[in-house]
Amino acid sequence: MRAEAIGTKEQELDVTFSELVQKLQKDYGLEAALVVTTDGLVVDAATASRSEIDAEAIAANAVSGLLMLEALGQEFASAPRQAIIEFDRHLVLVAPLDQDTALVLVAAGSANLGRLRLAVRRLGTLTSQATPPISA
Repeated sequence: MRAEAIGTKEQELDVTFSELVQKLQKDYGLEAALVVTTDGLVVDAATASRSEIDAEAIAANAVSGLLMLEALGQEFASAPRQAIIEFDRHLVLVAPLDQDTALVLVAAGSANLGRLRLAVRRLGTLTSQATPPISA
């Protein structure tokens, strides 16, 4: 699938979801970076080689959190931007990309939370129209 993200004013990104999660995972040292559907299915995922993260389980559970975010957003008459859940050894950041997909980042508990939030903010707005890559 293709995702068009607007980064900085100097640089516009046009990448696949696969390239996006791989770049995020590598650049920010994440245990996992996933694009998931609102049905809890993994669209694309990149995990650290040493990680024992179950991407499918994370995707399914993250969607439950996303549904809670949307319900709270209705109470505030506002769309949710992101949620951060802190555990003893992990941080999980969930951010809706569009009405059908969300970005889920899993980092070590010692990760710089501000840096992760900035990474999501720099992604900008992803288009609601994701198209498959063109095969040769």
